[in-house]
Amino acid sequence: MKFLGFIVFVLFAGVLNAQTIVKGTLKDESGKPVMYANIFVKLAKVGSVSSETGEFSFVVNKNGEDTLIVSGFGFQKIKQPIVLTGKELVLNLVMTLPEKMMEEVVISAGMIEASNERSVAVLKPLDIVTTAGGQGDIVGAIQTLPGVQRNGGDQTGLMVRGGDVNESSMIIDGMIAQNAFQSSVPGVSQRSRFNPFQFKGTSFSSGGYTARYGQALSAVLDLQTNDLPEKSNLNVGANMAGISVSGTKLMEKNAIEYSGTYQNLAPFYGLTPTNVKFYKVPQGGTFSTRWISKLDNDKGLFKMNFSKSFSKSGIEINNPMVPGTKLNYNLENENTYFNTSFNYQASTKLSYFTAFSFSNNIDNIGFGSIGIYKNDSRAQGRAELRYEAGKKFNFLIGTELQRISYLQKYDTLFGKFDETLSAGYAEAELKLGRKFALKPGVRGEYSQLLAKGNIVPRLSFAVRTGKNTQLSFAGGMFYQTAAVNYLIQGYRPDFQKSIHYMLNYQYMKKGRVFRLEGYYKDYQQLIREKGVAYTPNQFRMNFGTLDNSGSGYAQGIDVFWRDKESVKNLDYWISYSYIDTKRLYQNYTDKVTPDYVSKNNLNVIVKYMVEKINTNFSFSYNYSSGRPYFNPSSTSFLSDHVKDYQNLAMTASYLRSFKKVFAVFYLSLDNMLNTKNVLGYRYSMDGKSSYPIVPPMYRSVFVGVNFSFTQFNQDDL
Repeated sequence: MKFLGFIVFVLFAGVLNAQTIVKGTLKDESGKPVMYANIFVKLAKVGSVSSETGEFSFVVNKNGEDTLIVSGFGFQKIKQPIVLTGKELVLNLVMTLPEKMMEEVVISAGMIEASNERSVAVLKPLDIVTTAGGQGDIVGAIQTLPGVQRNGGDQTGLMVRGGDVNESSMIIDGMIAQNAFQSSVPGVSQRSRFNPFQFKGTSFSSGGYTARYGQALSAVLDLQTNDLPEKSNLNVGANMAGISVSGTKLMEKNAIEYSGTYQNLAPFYGLTPTNVKFYKVPQGGTFSTRWISKLDNDKGLFKMNFSKSFSKSGIEINNPMVPGTKLNYNLENENTYFNTSFNYQASTKLSYFTAFSFSNNIDNIGFGSIGIYKNDSRAQGRAELRYEAGKKFNFLIGTELQRISYLQKYDTLFGKFDETLSAGYAEAELKLGRKFALKPGVRGEYSQLLAKGNIVPRLSFAVRTGKNTQLSFAGGMFYQTAAVNYLIQGYRPDFQKSIHYMLNYQYMKKGRVFRLEGYYKDYQQLIREKGVAYTPNQFRMNFGTLDNSGSGYAQGIDVFWRDKESVKNLDYWISYSYIDTKRLYQNYTDKVTPDYVSKNNLNVIVKYMVEKINTNFSFSYNYSSGRPYFNPSSTSFLSDHVKDYQNLAMTASYLRSFKKVFAVFYLSLDNMLNTKNVLGYRYSMDGKSSYPIVPPMYRSVFVGVNFSFTQFNQDDL
């Protein structure tokens, strides 16, 4: 027994000697703590996440030489050799901003970027999920930026600088994400389908965007998915809307990511009174997976994304055909999305990019006693060649092909169309020193359905006016085919057209950003319905005759200020937009401000970390001037306005570590003051009675928790 005890003691002592406690702090160049950065020991495959004070500590059961890797959003990655000796290893590290700073001019007119590689970062993934009132949704957070209309809860999509929801595109790894939002029921806005933490970069263009993209009169939201992760992890979450499990398994230069969610809003709606009656509470599920692979020579990166989702819900809506009555609206949705891309660096100057995506969406709708079936799909391919002659000049040439199919059955009516869109484009960027940058581009597009094509020029340039300031200009032509509801009935109008002009002033210094941008958009060849009376009924089927005689304009000023530097642990931003816009399109009877536009929009976002209680607080105040609405008794078309929209929201996140588990408990309160916002009015056909259009709910409460396991065994998969 004594000998056995001695053996156990020796083995135990050996384990103790192999244990090294790695601890320390992470700060930026100004001495502020860097929160939520990943600290990882490469060969030992052990790591942790920095706390709100920038501190970290974990145990490594290994001795010898290894490499410490530190990565944080918006900072340059740290790779530092370390020696594990069994003794405590204390490291006080300083994270720096990337070398590509504002000292080098960057074209920014119409563009707000939030990538991990540039100091221009305005909204990063952590900003998105911690912005009060944004519900952790990418588009919810984007609505706090200048130039974007807050939808108020009744419309699904992104409305930018006078454009409606059909005029903006969401792009993932260079490919259009068709059906980027959950299928909507009338009067209830829906979230986008994607998790903010999937993406390493967010580039939001409110106009004048690159020649790589087309078919969007107003804006594009360009998202780039994460590259190879630093380590394996596992996350489990639960909230009032459902449960989720996600994780990553790193295998040297390959990784697989997976996630599964089940959603059931019964607990949420049980606590929060709604302004709509759900006879079938929304519920559904999603499964997604990603495969990332890096070539042995680190010259190539392959990504594959796949997701499948199901959902169903049912609400009562006002019957647009019989005033004063209700009917049931039932929706069942099935969505499939696949995206793959490959980026290869052939030499120091030449690189290739290829991508392919496929999506398919099915909606089964019960509109009272009428059955509606919708099925749409999109297959897209893209190939690009980029030549970079140092930092002063680069040239991009590419081509893309899209095959789009739509099918709809409305009771006994049947509609179908297939479209093939092809495009070729070229774009160059020239930098003269560090003070001037020029980016001309041209795009050629062809629609097989219309048997027509366009050649569209784009141009942007920037001049650095000081160490931290610059001026930028962007402009160009943009075309888009008619909306699906017209094409599905056999109409074939010409392309719609818009011309953008934008001038931008930008100041950036450390944690401060100021942007002032003026713009003018000229709309031409918009779709007009003739021979029919105006009605706001979104289910209308009679469009009369169509032509491209519509027109309009949008002009305004956007202001953005963000400050993360002045007060410790305080981060805030203010955005303000003024827009003057009028349109004569669709079934409008006059050139007026559309009913989805607010002339004045103000967002104030404040975030503060209370270190003593490990809690981050976020507050948002949103204001929009009243939108126009149609009153059949009024002498002027769309001249009546609802009262101003106001919303005050708060989110609190409590951070806690339980040994190797990092937990976040969160509470969100939307419309804390219970403001009874009205978004518009609908009238009966005789104009004698009306009812208000209101948000799906006034005040809401949402709670949840997320657990992150930064390391786990292979069996955990």
